[in-house]
Amino acid sequence: MMAESFSYNDDDLTGISSAEKKGYHCSEFDTRLRQKWDQAMKEGHFRYQLDKVETKIIPGQKKYVAQLNVKRATERRKPQEITIVNQKFDPKQFNFTKIKSDEVLFQLEKEETKAICNGNTTKSRNLVIINVSPLEYGHILIVPDSDAFFPQILTQFAIKTGLECMLLSSHRGFKVGFNSLCAFASVNHLHLHAYYLEHDLFVENCPVTHLKGPLYELTVMPCPGFAFQLHNTNTEDLSRDIYKVAQYLSEHEVAHNMFLTYGESFDSQSSVPTIRVYLWPRKKFIGIKEEAAFNVAVVELGGHLPIKVEELYGGLTEDSINETIQSACLEEQEYQSIKENVTKLFS
Repeated sequence: MMAESFSYNDDDLTGISSAEKKGYHCSEFDTRLRQKWDQAMKEGHFRYQLDKVETKIIPGQKKYVAQLNVKRATERRKPQEITIVNQKFDPKQFNFTKIKSDEVLFQLEKEETKAICNGNTTKSRNLVIINVSPLEYGHILIVPDSDAFFPQILTQFAIKTGLECMLLSSHRGFKVGFNSLCAFASVNHLHLHAYYLEHDLFVENCPVTHLKGPLYELTVMPCPGFAFQLHNTNTEDLSRDIYKVAQYLSEHEVAHNMFLTYGESFDSQSSVPTIRVYLWPRKKFIGIKEEAAFNVAVVELGGHLPIKVEELYGGLTEDSINETIQSACLEEQEYQSIKENVTKLFS
């Protein structure tokens, strides 16, 4: 499967500036992604159009962004049977090397990595592909080193790739997310989600509490979790810190979701935009998805709610949403034990 490349280097990892943080500007990366995505939609490579997605902001402190998207629930690919967080990759199951060539937008190639790879016999392919069942405009999947057939378990390279995609974008609504197995990942082949949302989320500006070193805690959302921020372009250090926590969760069979978004610095005195990263340990989900208004996966934990049941869309309230999201939370004792052990990782 050959695809055109999008090449970049560290000089291209500029993110958004203070002047851009209130607008929706497009970088070269955004422009390429959106043009290719639009073309794929025009040519009919998605399972449905996004022309009938209704959006409303739920009154309340958290200003949840609810979007009615029934087709995503009814026409998406059937999820694979997942029973554990560390489930091995099964080449017989669907994976992203089996998609149609028209679903590939481009390959990400970092120039320093490209140079190193050219000296070896192997070369990783980092694919950017459409999500054929999109939840919002520009919904893509980033598949790091697709031919390595990694299971859906975060690697430091995958986290670093997600951070670099954020920095390649200058659109403040660009989001990157990850669902672990047993946390609503539907394909056991390492991938990240990314898309554009032109609505503000509470998690972009909400307060967090400092725990230790680069580690913070998010407690003002229904499910508590860990938080990090990237002020500069040092994706190596931050990806290593995030990976410490993700690795701990995976090794202890704790389901989790990760969300990357532009937002305010944790230091309220700073006006420089930052990338906020949230990592939520949560209850495992195994089996058929319940007919609630929405499933609690990564974007829902972040406050963006793709609603799959039209009859439940009209009656949504902040209290009912909080209650649904809280159903994914770990018991308090288990969460506090994880928090204590994760904090020790940064001693």
